[in-house]
Amino acid sequence: MNIEEELKNPKFLEIKFYRLTSPLFNYSNIPLSGIYNPLDNEESKEYSLNNKFKNFDLGSTDFINIENLLSITNSQCEKVLIEEKMETLLTFINTSKEELTIKNLEITLISEEKKNKNMDKPLDVDLYKNLIIKIPPKKSHSIPLNFEIKSAAKFQLRVSCHTLSSFYDNMYFKHKQRNLIKEYNLNSYLINDNVVEFFEFQKFNFEVFKPFIIKENFYNFYINQCLISIKIKNITNNIITLVNLSLIPKGKKQTEIEIVKSLDEIKKNCIPNLNDSKYITLQSKEELTVLFRIKDPDIFYDQNHFVLNIDWLKNFDFNKKKFSYEFNNQLNTLNDYYKMTIIEKPEDDIILNQNFKVIINIKSKNKGKKYNIILSQEQATDDDMKSNDREIEIIDIIEKKMELNPKMPSNNFILICKSDILGSVSLPKLKFTLYEGDKNQPFEKVYDSLLYFNCISK
Repeated sequence: MNIEEELKNPKFLEIKFYRLTSPLFNYSNIPLSGIYNPLDNEESKEYSLNNKFKNFDLGSTDFINIENLLSITNSQCEKVLIEEKMETLLTFINTSKEELTIKNLEITLISEEKKNKNMDKPLDVDLYKNLIIKIPPKKSHSIPLNFEIKSAAKFQLRVSCHTLSSFYDNMYFKHKQRNLIKEYNLNSYLINDNVVEFFEFQKFNFEVFKPFIIKENFYNFYINQCLISIKIKNITNNIITLVNLSLIPKGKKQTEIEIVKSLDEIKKNCIPNLNDSKYITLQSKEELTVLFRIKDPDIFYDQNHFVLNIDWLKNFDFNKKKFSYEFNNQLNTLNDYYKMTIIEKPEDDIILNQNFKVIINIKSKNKGKKYNIILSQEQATDDDMKSNDREIEIIDIIEKKMELNPKMPSNNFILICKSDILGSVSLPKLKFTLYEGDKNQPFEKVYDSLLYFNCISK
């Protein structure tokens, strides 16, 4: 019984994937670049070297070192950053002495992260399916691929195609004179009307990284304002230029939050006499802290998410990119039931042992519901007394219980206070206990040092 043999792919096709990098515009030139005219060259004196042991002066800075204008690197060794434009070459090399034909070419880019399965496809795979490529012996054919990726993850570029050659057909004809040849292999080849098509497949892996690590902190500023401190760290190995920063509430994209000091002002404070650029550059692993201020309580009480947008440039790359970072509202006064504002407090210093008033307005976030809220002073523990002994005294809370309902969605707590301590002092711990409708399970919130004052002698 004769057994069908399978054809073996001679592997005439080699596929390579390269990334094109931007020009370096390197002005370092002759002779330190290693390019100079020999001493006996009479044809050109433009970059002559009179004495190779003594003359090491640089040439004109108007000359760009052409050796560094364009370079090609293996993409598997090159880090890619979010929204960085990937200009690449997919090269098909015919290593044989026969003409090679490529057809049924498919190019796909996929993410290895499950959460990025629904990402926008950056490659139009249908563009290449009907492409027929003929490559002469020992020659190559390249296809430029340009795409941007907006998420940090591991990616894989997959290339599949069929290769045809008269050499394959002759090989098949010779083999079938002696043996039975299997006409089709699901993973390797097919033979149709004595024409052999080998299946080729190649995959290339690369990873896309975030350019920054962001760390945010929220602060109450006399309750009526919110400060957001954001630390930006360049985690790449490149110099990065920050062109613009903007912070917006995710639910109110037309509202831009005020930055306390612009990038231009920050730069002037750090480098006072430098006027070459209004932008800030971050060296590798360098950090920058910026401060944003929200004056409208409705924003920091109603918005649960914020988005920081950074317009940035990589060194020697003039294509502006955007990095977006979303984070949660971490304000300690944030809750699902009410908003809190201060409608009266001392605007100047408080006087030692003199009474003063603080009025806290509580406004319902759900005007169709009924809430009962009780305000009390939280009893200080031994640890609290050791860690904070600069608290003012609350003499009285007028109307310690309030009701919020559709007819009265807003009400006030009035605190009568005094301080017997000079210097910086704060409110003690306050506890808000809220009952919703007829529910017996309360919502409790404790606030430590809601307000600060400066106490002076009379």
